[in-house]
Amino acid sequence: MDLVHREGLARVGKFSTPHGVITTPTIMPVINPNLRILSIDEMKKMGMEAIITNSYIIRRNENLRTHAQEKGLHDLIGFNGPIMTDSGTFQSYVYGDIEYGNLEIVDFQEQIGSDISTILDIFSVPEDTHEKAEKAVMETYRRMNEVTTERKTIIAGPIQGSVYNDLREKSARLMSGTLAGYLPIGGVVPLLEQYRYGKLCEIIINSKINASFNKPIHLFGGGHPMFMGMAVLLGVDIFDSASYVKYARDGRMLFQEGTRDLKEIIEFPMWSPLYGKYTARELKEASLDVRTRELARHNLFTIFMELKEIRERIYEQTLWQYVEEKSRAHPSLYAAFRSILKYGEKLEPFFELYRKPPLYYFDELTEMNPYFTRLKKFRSIFIGSGEKVSYVPDGAWQPSRLSSRFISEHYEKNSNPYLIKWMGIEVPVELEEAYPVEQVIDVMHYEEGFADDPETVEKSEGERVRNFDLEKIRALCDFQFGIGTGKIVFPPETEIVKSRATGRIRTISLNGKFLATMRAHDGFLGLHIEGGKRLQSVSKYPENRIVVDDESADYNARGYNVFRKFVVDFDPNIIPLNDVIVVNSKDELLAIGRSMMSGIELATYRSGLAVSVNHHTQERGQA
Repeated sequence: MDLVHREGLARVGKFSTPHGVITTPTIMPVINPNLRILSIDEMKKMGMEAIITNSYIIRRNENLRTHAQEKGLHDLIGFNGPIMTDSGTFQSYVYGDIEYGNLEIVDFQEQIGSDISTILDIFSVPEDTHEKAEKAVMETYRRMNEVTTERKTIIAGPIQGSVYNDLREKSARLMSGTLAGYLPIGGVVPLLEQYRYGKLCEIIINSKINASFNKPIHLFGGGHPMFMGMAVLLGVDIFDSASYVKYARDGRMLFQEGTRDLKEIIEFPMWSPLYGKYTARELKEASLDVRTRELARHNLFTIFMELKEIRERIYEQTLWQYVEEKSRAHPSLYAAFRSILKYGEKLEPFFELYRKPPLYYFDELTEMNPYFTRLKKFRSIFIGSGEKVSYVPDGAWQPSRLSSRFISEHYEKNSNPYLIKWMGIEVPVELEEAYPVEQVIDVMHYEEGFADDPETVEKSEGERVRNFDLEKIRALCDFQFGIGTGKIVFPPETEIVKSRATGRIRTISLNGKFLATMRAHDGFLGLHIEGGKRLQSVSKYPENRIVVDDESADYNARGYNVFRKFVVDFDPNIIPLNDVIVVNSKDELLAIGRSMMSGIELATYRSGLAVSVNHHTQERGQA
């Protein structure tokens, strides 16, 4: 699984199969080999890249089995792209034991040419006791371990565990350590049908963060567009669904925010493939076969339309905002979004240092998102306990502006920490320009405006005891690279150059050598080589480092990007898009760049871009 673009746990990725590459996030429409509602060509035009069908059904039907064995699964289905096959687990749950064993059905899937083959796992339901669910987890793991050699087909090892978070964590870890190259989350259809999205979010989170990031996460049966954005936000890569047909048979239409009955529809939306082809009345009066086919076309189109929106949101890095907005569309979604926020500390390490767009503040729930969690965690460490703090007076600060009078007459003559009361939390004033403090958009921008230098700030007595600009870059360094690094990287004699036009810090030097720049778009530090050397001197190996092997070291020293397959060690606390030091195994500095992955992800990814190099120690032409 190669990472293309990201926002937190959400990712646009590329997953290679024997019959082509799947771009994620996406959905595999369920194809019943006995019954075709929509043609393959119709689905491909909507964006379909892969499908899922049931090997158990194929094996039980003599005609289907013979065709698949003689000419292959892809010829049977009439599709030359990636095909995943299920094993009959659900049928086993519904009807009792089936007539085939685990290895027997895996062998059959491989024999007919399935790209992704599923083991015969044990289906758990929400009503199962912890003891019963744990037995299912262990039996599924045992069956996965029956697959002892690499195969032509990719093996899917489902993550089970019912509603028990500890079992989902356990199952995710166990399955990640096997030959499974694909990790579906199973046993969730009853939760989807009951709109228990909050519990489902917990299951996804605990499965995802304990699974290998090198393998796709598939949510079995999770194909309703109203929940897909939330699922992708938590790390789901691939869905499958027969809902587009099931809802059509019941006369129901899928929309991005929910489901509606055809009987209640007056007009079709202009984006629907039904628009201009039928009026709502005409489709209501059509035959059952026609109505089912046309509603299935609308439903699948809606699903792919939502997936395209989700992918675009990941590229924009606005998926969190999209999900937060959309969570207000249904009480179950709102409850689920609140349950996500309880996992703020677990989610925070995966979220980037900054995003391209501003942060939208909606209400008090926004104060629980991962960026706020990160700020609150830093504030508690940066300020410490028992130390007296002061607060920036009302009017002395607004986003993009801190009163110069407050700095010169108050901050610089007082050694106490100063905090901004910002969006319901308290933030060190030195982070005033850092994401998301300055980059927030809320009602204040439109109702209160910006204040002039306040007359209410009392002048502090005494001499100047500190320099605000120096303290700002030190605090940013502490935030990005660890408490205590700021004073070493930026000693008192540090030279700071500010923009004449904006008054903002631009370059930071020491003895005529650049240490860092302060980026305008996010307010954070971009290290240069000399700054990296000073950070390296204060950081214990492998803190703030990505270590590459000898094969890659010379290339990286000349400015070429770092790829994951050449990484041999790293700081597990790295957060995405933060600067890192690139070194060789002797801890010799090679380059400075932005990490594309978190430290946790680096532990399991095996390929993809690891560091985008910005500065390097050798010229391109050097050997």
